Amino acid sequence: MNKLIVFFLVTIFSISTVFSQQFKTHAVKEGETVESIAKLYKIKPADVLRLNPEIKGPLKENMILVIPPSLEEDRITPITTIKQNVTFKKHKVRKRETLYSISNKYDVTIDDIKRYNKELYSRELKKGERIRIPKFAKPQIAEEIDTIPNGLEKYIVKPKQGKWRIAYEHGITVKELEGINPEMGEMLDEGQEIWVPIKALEEKNAVVDSLYNYYTVKPKEGFFRLKVKLGLSEEEIRSLNPELQNGELLRSGMIIKIPKDEEDTKFDVKDGLIVEKFSLLDSIQFERTSNIALIMPFRLNKVDADSVEGIKMQLKRNSLLSRSVDFYSGALMAIDSAKQLGLSTNVKVYDSERNVNMISNIIANNDFENVDAVIGPFFTEPFNTMSRELMRSNTPIFAPFSKSVQLNSNVFQTLPSDEVLYERMVKYLDKILTDKNVIIIADSLSMGTMDKLLVRYPSAKTKTLLDKQFLRLTELQPLLDLEGENYVIVETKSISLLANITSVLNSAMRITLEEGDEREVKEVDIKMVTTNRNSAYDSGNISNLDLSNLKFQYPTISRFSSTNSDFSIRYEKKYNALPSKYAVRGFDITMDVLLRLAYKKDLFYGAGLISETEYIENKFNYSEGVFGGYTNTATYIARYDNLEIKLVKEDDIESNL
Repeated sequence: MNKLIVFFLVTIFSISTVFSQQFKTHAVKEGETVESIAKLYKIKPADVLRLNPEIKGPLKENMILVIPPSLEEDRITPITTIKQNVTFKKHKVRKRETLYSISNKYDVTIDDIKRYNKELYSRELKKGERIRIPKFAKPQIAEEIDTIPNGLEKYIVKPKQGKWRIAYEHGITVKELEGINPEMGEMLDEGQEIWVPIKALEEKNAVVDSLYNYYTVKPKEGFFRLKVKLGLSEEEIRSLNPELQNGELLRSGMIIKIPKDEEDTKFDVKDGLIVEKFSLLDSIQFERTSNIALIMPFRLNKVDADSVEGIKMQLKRNSLLSRSVDFYSGALMAIDSAKQLGLSTNVKVYDSERNVNMISNIIANNDFENVDAVIGPFFTEPFNTMSRELMRSNTPIFAPFSKSVQLNSNVFQTLPSDEVLYERMVKYLDKILTDKNVIIIADSLSMGTMDKLLVRYPSAKTKTLLDKQFLRLTELQPLLDLEGENYVIVETKSISLLANITSVLNSAMRITLEEGDEREVKEVDIKMVTTNRNSAYDSGNISNLDLSNLKFQYPTISRFSSTNSDFSIRYEKKYNALPSKYAVRGFDITMDVLLRLAYKKDLFYGAGLISETEYIENKFNYSEGVFGGYTNTATYIARYDNLEIKLVKEDDIESNL
């Protein structure tokens, strides 16, 4: 690779023309070989091997390869003639430094750094390595062949806009966009200037529509293959894509619009583009050792460690200690599972004592510079203190339980927010409420939710229950459709009111109709749903039989696991007890963090590459916030069925109705 850098530097100084082509990178896909990649880029297999000496055997999926220009690309007409005076400064990479932070420090672009350190196209920065930082004198343009290249115009990248969106809007493939802009980098920055084809307004695709998903056509994929893969006929695909409506054929790399299916689990969706399912287990790098820290509120200062019976009594009486121990036991199971996969982990455990001052002591007396990730503290205030302190070293920190932490730039909120759960549920309801009788029942504290629901479902009937009011059967009956399906959306956090509503709804499922001397018992189809299944539902006053009769449906952050699962069996064998939900969550969060670290040490960069991951009861799909931080957006929809809680079959909505 060093030879490549020397060759590249000699080349760039020996010519005074900047061509519209450069080295590219290629992420290896399943089944690809050196020969197939060489054929794809019209180069020789020897060129691939020469530029990627790390290839020692069969290619691994998601391996990043440096790809040289093809002979055809070498013949591209030069755009401009530029004479540059470049000097260099050596920079030693420090812990937690990224290309972004280094580029800001020296006021150069990430592309400039990669251009003169070519190995960074195929791997991440390494602590302690020395890289060359270019320092440019003001460029002197000796000659320009057309100020703007033929057929191209400048385009300024908008916030959160990726390559595929720009390519789609300008009617080209991502590969073609990269060919026009060989130095654009893997990730685009807001305000970055790139070249795009000049097209008349009527020739451009519409701006990406959030009501649809988009798909990149693979090599050799025709309409038949897409029908098998996506379930869409040729006519459906052509009708949604104007560029195909005159009989044109599909092209490899073409981005097509397809209907959005929120319940389809065959693919992952990243920024509106559907992609093949991603497996972290297939992408981990075994040579890496991960360093993590667990911050738990054990409060060991209040535990009598000299008495076994005393500890047992504390675990029974102190729910916080019990939950902490359970979470820790699950985390240890994850570390052991990672070890069995061949992954090495160093872990340090700290007792936060649920005390902000203790957090300050932990930080003051310990070095977190070499820590790759921190899990905890559990509670909001100690967590916020820890995350603010760790921002100095840019150390990722994961919030295991709190939804209300400050989303600092280094924070991963593992619990989906109430807003995420609400959006997940209403998008599901959009599909099942068509032609249904919708009734919204809310208390005075949930009027905001009712108002939002009414905007979405304006024809819904409503019943507002003010303080200390309860629902009566006589009030509900006029709102029901006795012949059709009734969906009742219930929004309350009151245990007593919830118990009242579920009981009345059950009673309303059998109504006695009287006409003269005749009486008829009428079966009424009533289903209950909510956008917020809160702690009130866990009360013993709420009848699970009532909820099951109503086929109650709700959004949730987790699913139920079987006591016969491999994890439960291994846990019981090790600890002589079945795992609690806190133990399972400890396993899921820790396992996810360890696998992410084994894939990419830079968890912030990896968050944009890794799609949804799923473990025993929890799944994770982190989305970066507008103001920083990462929030988990992966959720489930569950329903009660014959006194069991089942997940909605997301590929078969009808079976859930």
